[in-house]
Amino acid sequence: MTWAEPCPSCGAHLAGRAGCQAVFDGLSATAWTSVRRAAVHNLVVDTYAMQHPDDYCRSPKSYAAHLAGLCCGVEHPDDRSLYWAIPRWLDGPAALEKPALLARRGELTIADVVDPPNDDAYVARVRRWARDVWTAHTVQQPLARRWLNAASRYARRATITRGRP
Repeated sequence: MTWAEPCPSCGAHLAGRAGCQAVFDGLSATAWTSVRRAAVHNLVVDTYAMQHPDDYCRSPKSYAAHLAGLCCGVEHPDDRSLYWAIPRWLDGPAALEKPALLARRGELTIADVVDPPNDDAYVARVRRWARDVWTAHTVQQPLARRWLNAASRYARRATITRGRP
């Protein structure tokens, strides 16, 4: 395997699929080395998953989790409560059908994120990569927004219900 070999899922030239996964694993290992990196780690995971759906989005619920997570991370980047409403909704009443996988999943890849000069550059690269992957999913954006709205409504109802005796 050479570094020139592209990942079959995203096209990154990182020694094929195994090399691409190794870079993702490395970024995940360093996610908690700074507050800035930790703040975008979920966005890294959701972006990577949407470029590697054969591995990370096998079920309708996992696809919904990552697509809605990507939507939230790009369109509502500072709303942590909305982001965490997604898994609660998916553990609850969500009944989903998985949409067809896209052939093109963005021009940027995890290779565009590695080796930043500092944490601020890392965050900027992650956000640029996520926006690119989100743009590639334009046809699925209305579905992602519906799922995100459903998660938000479910979380509000659950909060109200818990507050009653």
